[in-house]
Amino acid sequence: MSEADLALHDTLGREIARLFPGDGLIGDEPPRDPGTRSSTQYAWVLGPLDDTGNFARGMPGFTVSVGVLRGRMPFAGAVYDPVARWLFSGCLGRGAWLNDRPLRVHGDPASGTALFASRTPWVGGVPEYVERWMRRYGVRRFGSTALHLCYVALGGLDFVHDDRASLRDIAGAIPVLLEAGALLTNEVGAPVFPLGPSAAAATPIAFLAGHPRAHADALRDLRAAFSAAVVLGVS
Repeated sequence: MSEADLALHDTLGREIARLFPGDGLIGDEPPRDPGTRSSTQYAWVLGPLDDTGNFARGMPGFTVSVGVLRGRMPFAGAVYDPVARWLFSGCLGRGAWLNDRPLRVHGDPASGTALFASRTPWVGGVPEYVERWMRRYGVRRFGSTALHLCYVALGGLDFVHDDRASLRDIAGAIPVLLEAGALLTNEVGAPVFPLGPSAAAATPIAFLAGHPRAHADALRDLRAAFSAAVVLGVS
């Protein structure tokens, strides 16, 4: 964690503790288990400032993000891009917003102009399903994982895949994504949330998020790849 991360988390953590003294807090180092305070209904998750190195390199694409879990389920979140001055926000049942503009996923991901983002580098080489996506769609990588998810809500990206995100990477953006009408599952189509009681902020999370049609198409490719791996005995 960088000095900027530490300073930001210290400031946010102190203010959250002051305003919501009964709530839990996730995002310190080392990460704390969100299930350790069983009596806490709400848990605040502080995202990393720079999960891709953009801030350290003096480039845009970094964010300040905060998510709130209620009963281990996404409840509210905000992702701020300080360069663009874009504030993405979402709350369960209350919609998703970019500044004062309501967000709803849109576009035609079946067309040849569909775009996706995926974490790189790929351990062990580029997976076959990613190669298939790159032949079929355009690929973009702008910056933080949270920002990619918010771009799905905005309609800029059609889907996002990640095989090793952390809760801190995505907690602030998930309410924005879901309230905008996008879908979020793991790589076989099962729900990512609620988190299990032993899930910690640093536990890797594999997910697929996107416009409903794009999500369905990408999920079909993932399932086919995993089924082939099982047949071939690949773990």
